[in-house]
Amino acid sequence: GFGGRGGGSFGGPAVGTVPYMKVSELEAYDATYTAPVDMDSSLARAVDALNISSTMDEGLSREIPVGTQTERTTRSLVNFFPVIVPKDKEIQVYTVSFDPEELVPLAGESTRLRQALINNLDKAAEAPLDLTTVVFSGGNVLYSLNPLPRLEYPFKLRGDKGEGMIKFVFKKTLGWKNAEGKLQITPEHVQIFGAVFQKAQRTLPGMCRIGKQTYDLTPNKDYEWEHGTYGPLQLIPGAGAKLISADKGAMLNIDISFRVMHLESAYDMITKRRVNPRELERRNAVVMYSNKSFLIQRVDTSKTPDDMLEWKFKGQPEKTTYFEYLCRKYPEKVKAGDLKDRRQPMVVEHDKKFDQDNFYIAQYIRVCGLSDKMKSDFSFMKELRARIGANPKHRAFLTSQLALPSQSQTKFWSILGQWDFSISAKLLEIPTRVLEPPTVAFGDESVQNAGKWEVFDRNSRRSHSMALPPVFGRVFFICENTGGDVGMFLREIERKASDMKMAFRPQVIELRTRDPQAFVRQIEDIDRKEGSGDARKGKTLIMISMPEKDERPGNLYTRIKQLTLHTNIVTQCVLIRSNQKGGQGVKAQMTAVQICAKLGGIPWQVTSPKGVPQEGTMVVGVDFHHSKVGGAASLMGVVASMNLDTMQCWQSVVQLPENATVAKTPEFTQALKDAISAYQDFNQGATPERLVVFRNGIGETQFLEIGRSEVAALKGELSLVAPGCKLVFCLTFKSTKARIFEMGDRDNEFNNPQPGTVLDGGGIFNKSGFFEFLLVPQVVTQGCVTPIKVLCLHNDYDQGNGDGVQKVTQTSLQYLTFHLCHSFFNWFGTIKMPSVCEYAGRMAKFVGTHRDPTPIIPKYLSTGFYYL
Repeated sequence: GFGGRGGGSFGGPAVGTVPYMKVSELEAYDATYTAPVDMDSSLARAVDALNISSTMDEGLSREIPVGTQTERTTRSLVNFFPVIVPKDKEIQVYTVSFDPEELVPLAGESTRLRQALINNLDKAAEAPLDLTTVVFSGGNVLYSLNPLPRLEYPFKLRGDKGEGMIKFVFKKTLGWKNAEGKLQITPEHVQIFGAVFQKAQRTLPGMCRIGKQTYDLTPNKDYEWEHGTYGPLQLIPGAGAKLISADKGAMLNIDISFRVMHLESAYDMITKRRVNPRELERRNAVVMYSNKSFLIQRVDTSKTPDDMLEWKFKGQPEKTTYFEYLCRKYPEKVKAGDLKDRRQPMVVEHDKKFDQDNFYIAQYIRVCGLSDKMKSDFSFMKELRARIGANPKHRAFLTSQLALPSQSQTKFWSILGQWDFSISAKLLEIPTRVLEPPTVAFGDESVQNAGKWEVFDRNSRRSHSMALPPVFGRVFFICENTGGDVGMFLREIERKASDMKMAFRPQVIELRTRDPQAFVRQIEDIDRKEGSGDARKGKTLIMISMPEKDERPGNLYTRIKQLTLHTNIVTQCVLIRSNQKGGQGVKAQMTAVQICAKLGGIPWQVTSPKGVPQEGTMVVGVDFHHSKVGGAASLMGVVASMNLDTMQCWQSVVQLPENATVAKTPEFTQALKDAISAYQDFNQGATPERLVVFRNGIGETQFLEIGRSEVAALKGELSLVAPGCKLVFCLTFKSTKARIFEMGDRDNEFNNPQPGTVLDGGGIFNKSGFFEFLLVPQVVTQGCVTPIKVLCLHNDYDQGNGDGVQKVTQTSLQYLTFHLCHSFFNWFGTIKMPSVCEYAGRMAKFVGTHRDPTPIIPKYLSTGFYYL
């Protein structure tokens, strides 16, 4: 399958030397493509429409003021492999249609059927199609290296469901260079390369496509082990690849991943391990005799291998049992005496391609992926992380070894060679920068600036006081009784709250029952008598000691949070256990910090040495949740900062109309208007001078459409409610395939990058007209860190119109993003995403998950992070 193999043990293969090349070596690798890459014409038109400079470097100084330069530069490897693409080859582009269209519609779930019909053309009686020279993804476009031998081919669906004609119409030729002779990489080029690369991967022995990635099923003792509960298991390595455009040419971004595969068959899991067949549903499976993968729909105990099957053999109809069919179809892998149990169940796949159920004998099926039981098994997950190789050096080595096969796999390289693709087997070394961290200050003036900080002071044996303690209204603590661990927790949280300068004096209500309805009635009674309070005089807080962990639909926790949305009373649920890790003191401390944030207090204050100034800046985070509770709905969370240092925020949830785009939704611009109004109230009438938006929840192929619509809508609204306010609009991408390996002082030494590590150039700078960077904000002690990507889609300051207001530069935007990763009050350390995005996503999910059949949107809980 994939490339080199080592001879290690517990954690996988032994780690050897990681091959890499410097950016400066790229010129020698292929001098033709060292010129800057031009953006494709459609991208250029979009940039012009958005009034975005095609070179974001202009007006975006990265200089740091003299005397404050405490950044440092580091050497790092990234999982990018230089690629040579065809210099002169042109690709033929055809439109594809199926006649009659109703048999194979373009819309809906017929993509796999369309692909299957095209793939059958290599067996056409006249002018068969060479599938290695074409790319077809199931849409209405086909790419070919050569002119097609025919423009019409007949097709016939299985089961006499109809027949028709596949028609091709020549559309254009597609080259890899523009009129100036410079490399151009458009979405079409990315699609073509990806399809060819996957096609080449499928020629490797032992390869199987599971989901969107290809995995190597080759037996490998380095990755096999026996688990006491789940039986024999194997880690199967896979690789996902994507072609990107960089300032030094084309790059292939490859990231490896692993899946767990049960080495026992589904039959053995059911009979020997006593696994409930329902636990196998919706999990991936691999067919042993064909390396085909599918999603398990169900396990059918009413069918057996002796049931009859009608099929065709060399064009002649046959009727045999399922097992006899396998013996004749796969004689090398299925023998007549192999069947273990003639009454064993059948594993069922629903084939969307032909809208039918396919049945597989359970003893020939291996199950992949993790069950819910596995995911909730802490000891198993800890062991799994260790076996995968939670080590940057290990992952860098595996990436270099598993990403590309050895040269002995001639079929793989010949398919790439047909398309004139060549890939370097060396990772790329690039320079990275480490930003100076902000300071984190508590109310007692203690200052910390590490990636993680302590609320508990080990010297004084007391918790730090909060930067801004909340104002308490009435506080209630509802429990079954105050004996044992509950009483100990109550005493601890009162002591911790006192250390934190929080006036936490709850009225304790013992119900003497575990009945969930009794808890609900008590909360409703408090609401009638006390109300929700207000931010100025203090909000009502109800703490509930949960009688048990209950994950059933409509459980007590869900009912309590629904009451939060209905009554606007802040609630805090705690599940108190006798085996609480760290004791009840740790639980009480975390709960006290949560209560502080929920009631509008500020646990700690963050101050950045550089970046966007706090005064005059409003940062807005936007994220989404698609809810199915109380009817399908898309909910947009909007969080706007009133003060960057203290992260006091205004927030709202907006329900988007069905099938409406965000930019054309009046609620979207109304939310912006309300946020600016709240900013003015908070800042004594001052209007924000600069608005920085971090927008999450967008795919990488959609950002141009978002730019045209949402940026235009925001600028139009700003011109009305805050004339002169400058807009900076950024997209955030939490899941990227990029990995950064910081190089140590010794040869072949690699570590996780330090918090604040930024990659914004050095060979992978995006030349599509938008400034983007990768940032590692958090401390990672286990595993290999994944950076986030921030893409600045629009920057008013890029046009040179500073108007006396401090500009938002590349450097200041990076510092602002890093700053925001420090101010999430549900974790004592940095998080991966800017806090405004994390808050917006949490709030939208909270409302979407706990809506009841009468959908509700909170109108009064606009301050305080009540959803943590």
